[in-house]
Amino acid sequence: MSVIHSVVLDRRTVLQFLGISAATAAINRPRPALSASAMKEKMYSDGHLALTTGFVFPDAPPDVLTAEFKTADPAAPLHLPCTVPLLRHDDRLILFDAGAGPAFMDSAGRLVASLKSAGVEADQITDIVFTHCHPDHLWGVTDEFNELTFPNARYHLARKEFDFWTGKDTLQSAPEHLKTFVAGAQTRLPRLAERAKFFENGAEPLPGIEAIESPGHTPGHCSYMLHIAGAPILLTGDVFSHPLTVRHPDWRWGTDQNSTVATQTRRRMIDRIATDRTRVAVYHMPPPGLGRIEKGSAGPTWLQET
Repeated sequence: MSVIHSVVLDRRTVLQFLGISAATAAINRPRPALSASAMKEKMYSDGHLALTTGFVFPDAPPDVLTAEFKTADPAAPLHLPCTVPLLRHDDRLILFDAGAGPAFMDSAGRLVASLKSAGVEADQITDIVFTHCHPDHLWGVTDEFNELTFPNARYHLARKEFDFWTGKDTLQSAPEHLKTFVAGAQTRLPRLAERAKFFENGAEPLPGIEAIESPGHTPGHCSYMLHIAGAPILLTGDVFSHPLTVRHPDWRWGTDQNSTVATQTRRRMIDRIATDRTRVAVYHMPPPGLGRIEKGSAGPTWLQET
């Protein structure tokens, strides 16, 4: 059973994490901050993605893959956990991404069940803040009957991300292995548009939540800094997707839409996280999906929380 944690804002606002905890370092620039009490973390599982090492690391040196996975076979299975943070703020229940839903992979789409086991019903979700629109982050907005999974939610999405996925030329220009991603987004995003709030880099989609542009994986990918006083936490979406993406930020990730920009973003985020000693929540890292990044003689390293 998960623990609900209270946080006071101006002695009136209650902020509660159902999905993550807080304990990290200073914020780069002043802004109104949420004050925090001690928290016990838990992120909510949407299952996992069943992929292969050759798909996610198409250019990785075979000897490094062998050392990491005990095989250089590109068909070797790789399971990526999917963990979704949920934030309670005043009378809002805020999800960061919506999971994969029932139409993507049989191994994913468990978010609604995970929330229900914690006493949270889908119709209680008031807001969904998207990092990007790949299937495992977006497609969960609709259920097996193609109805809205979270019928009372408002949707918050970077304007650049929405415009890319709904662009008239996006499907035609997409690589073959990403065309289904585009088709799925173009089916779902128009249904959300009337209930959506679009924002630009640096904006606050909701109070205390700062959008940080982190493109490359997708053109409008966003990370989010939760400005909790004395204990901010950074949600990085798919900037990183495996500990090796921290150790080897120049490696191409299989679903990065612009690998050059994605590499630049990973390096920039590594520098920021390591310098500020920021605590990070990462969607696809091993459970609980929380940790830090440190730099050493062997390069940057993901330090997983246990």
